Amino acid sequence: MTILDATARRIAIVKIMEENHSVKISELTSALNVTRETVRRDLNNLEERKLVRIVRGGAILNVPKNETSYDKRLRVNSKQKEDIASEFCKYVQEDDTIYLDFGTTSLSVAKKIKQFKHLTIVTNSLPIINELYKSKNIQLFVLGGLVRRNEGSFFGEVALQAISSININVGFFSGGGIDAKFGLSNHHLGESNLTRAILKHCQTIVVGIDHTKFGNVFAQRIMPIRQMDLLITDFITDKKLVDNLKQNTNLILTEK
Repeated sequence: MTILDATARRIAIVKIMEENHSVKISELTSALNVTRETVRRDLNNLEERKLVRIVRGGAILNVPKNETSYDKRLRVNSKQKEDIASEFCKYVQEDDTIYLDFGTTSLSVAKKIKQFKHLTIVTNSLPIINELYKSKNIQLFVLGGLVRRNEGSFFGEVALQAISSININVGFFSGGGIDAKFGLSNHHLGESNLTRAILKHCQTIVVGIDHTKFGNVFAQRIMPIRQMDLLITDFITDKKLVDNLKQNTNLILTEK
């Protein structure tokens, strides 16, 4: 294997993280054939340049606070989203009415949930509608209204009126950020208003969100941690955070 100088290593690290959004130190030592101390120095340098954020055991690529495009987010942490979706499906029963919120993690759930024989799915997401509308096993209820192009989602008064008479067995939600103190948060006022209204119609509330969203706080607060019946994520390296979350909700980690 070619030995890279410091500049080349750091470029390589950023490229790896652009693909996976996050990385563990052990993965970088193997990929670059260097020591953990070398990787830590490289990550410290990248953090000083505000390209990455160091977390216990690895680092996360810094994401701008403005929202990224749906298509770009589809390619980020796709395996982790699939694992979260598979875990969520364990809590679904035949004949349930399920709400799937907008977002790429919810789309992963939609792809997995087609395994069931008889479900009613309620959604405001055009990508989810396109995924499910041909499925004979699924009765699809679409919330109409104004369309937000960046997300492909419906929101507004029409959607709020449509949800007013619906009872939901299990609602699945995700978001742009999650924090132990501030809870689940998102970007868009109209989408967030709809999500907050739907929460009132759910018997069980499930949040599925990958580890890269932890510590991000956005303007629209969706719900506090204690309102979540179940929180599914891939992994959390901060033991204090794990303990805090377990005190307030049922926490499931797909990667131990």
